[in-house]
Amino acid sequence: MSLPPSIVLSLVLATAYGCLFHVCFGRRLWQWPLFWAVAVLGFFSGYILGVVFGVEWLRVGSVPVAAASAGALTLLALTWYFSAPARQP
Repeated sequence: MSLPPSIVLSLVLATAYGCLFHVCFGRRLWQWPLFWAVAVLGFFSGYILGVVFGVEWLRVGSVPVAAASAGALTLLALTWYFSAPARQP
């Protein structure tokens, strides 16, 4: 069983976004799988919204990379905001 190239590309990019986001903004090890899962969810949500609304910017094959990346980065930012440890006074 093999996956279509658009799904493989989407998973690779979402994994890269999740890992890179953790490298830049992660503070705890438990955040890495959370960031990865949210990046995948956000990427595919952005992918669906890009297809539905016809956002065609930076299209690679059938993947609207700009819309999908915006979805992933938006959800990653929200996840970081709610998962970042509180600052100590």
